[in-house]
Amino acid sequence: MKTVLALCALLVTAALGYPQGAQMIIKNRAKELQNQNNVRQGVAPPTQPQTPPAQAQPATPPPTPAYVTHLQTDLAAFKSGTTPTPEQKQKLSADIIAAAQGTKPSQAAATKLAEDISAALSDKSFSSTSRARLVQELDAVLNPSKFPNAKMDAIFADIQAIFQEAGVSRSLASTISADAKALQTH
Repeated sequence: MKTVLALCALLVTAALGYPQGAQMIIKNRAKELQNQNNVRQGVAPPTQPQTPPAQAQPATPPPTPAYVTHLQTDLAAFKSGTTPTPEQKQKLSADIIAAAQGTKPSQAAATKLAEDISAALSDKSFSSTSRARLVQELDAVLNPSKFPNAKMDAIFADIQAIFQEAGVSRSLASTISADAKALQTH
C-alpha cells in the first residue's frame, strides 16, 4: 500500500513538474519497480543465462576468472558503518579496469564508479549473493562480447535494483547505474 501511495505521489509530482516528459518518467519508474519486484521474487537478472536442458553427464563448471574473484574480494572488504580507505577505493578501481578483457574503461570512469560503490557498501550491508550479482553485472558491462544476448538497459536497471534492495537511496543507486553505463562510453 505504501508503494502504491509513493508511486501515486511520484506520478503527480512528475506530471506537475514535467508536463512534457511525464509519460517517460512514469514509464521508467514502472520499469524500475518491475525490476525491483523481480529481484525480490527471485527472477534471474538479465545477464544470467537461461538454464540449459538437462545433460546426460554433469558438466564441469568453467573456472572462475581471477578478475571476478578479485572484484568479489574487493567488494567484501567494504564493511557497513566504516569509512572506506583510499587504498580500498584505488584497488577496486584498478580491478574494475583489469576486469575489462577488451577495450579498457577510462581511469576517471572506473574511479568514479569505485567511489560511489564504496560509499554505498560502507553505508549499507550487502549479502554475498548481492555482491556476486553485482560482479556478474559489472562483468557483462565490461565484457559485452561474453554476453552477446545481454540487454544492457536491463543490466543497468538491475545494478540499480541491487543497491536499492540493500537500502541504498534511489539517487545513489541511480548514480551507480549511470557510472556503470559510463564505463562503456570510455
